[in-house]
Amino acid sequence: MSGEFIFLLVVAVIVTIVAVLMHVGKNRDRIMRSILNRLNASPEPGQLKGQEGEGPFIESNPDDLAPEESKAELERLQTLIEDRKQLARDTDLSHHLWGLYKILLRYNSPDSSDHYLQDGEWFEVKILKVSTENDLNKLEFELKGDKYTFVDDEETQGWSLNMKTFSLFLYDDSNRCLIEIPMKLRVDSSGRNYSVASGGPQAFLAGDWIKDFINVKLKHQSIRNQEIRAQKHQERLREIEDLKGRFGIRE
Repeated sequence: MSGEFIFLLVVAVIVTIVAVLMHVGKNRDRIMRSILNRLNASPEPGQLKGQEGEGPFIESNPDDLAPEESKAELERLQTLIEDRKQLARDTDLSHHLWGLYKILLRYNSPDSSDHYLQDGEWFEVKILKVSTENDLNKLEFELKGDKYTFVDDEETQGWSLNMKTFSLFLYDDSNRCLIEIPMKLRVDSSGRNYSVASGGPQAFLAGDWIKDFINVKLKHQSIRNQEIRAQKHQERLREIEDLKGRFGIRE
């Protein structure tokens, strides 16, 4: 292929990618609603989708299952759980929650963020209590009138070749685990690097709380982006004045 053809092909691919990203951005709310509808419509692991003409499904005791039945039941559950995990991945839910916990709640003190405080709320998140119990880091907070607790067990886990695996949990006010996010902590020459482990959450209860958390995380990120742009603007203004002074430019 000629160089001109390759160049045109690359341009076409870039234009396609940009168009897709713009479409996703414009339709984020619609996509989110669609995903939440899928989450809410998914059957619970203890339920079967009824077949037409069949009577209601009655959950049986696992101890009553024959060997072949237990194998089929386990395979069915694994399929349903993988679908739940995929739904969580579709929303980047684990990354949204880790970002909210790490950047805004765990490593920053609300006392240092007074310019965001409005009516006692910090970024629409009202922090109730921060504590450490049995080496578990706990953060109790309120979001849109509902109470939640973040828990991480990083301090209880050991190291293996400069790598530590741990979990970030989110509980509701009934102490139900809404999600368990597997995490990795690696220490190298650049310092401590956290990342969400692949494979999806280890526990996940779908509900309307998902949209509340994603919306507040996106709002936080938008505010942070505005701060970064304002900071860059001020840095450019200082650089302009400095260059004019050092090179005697007067306009």
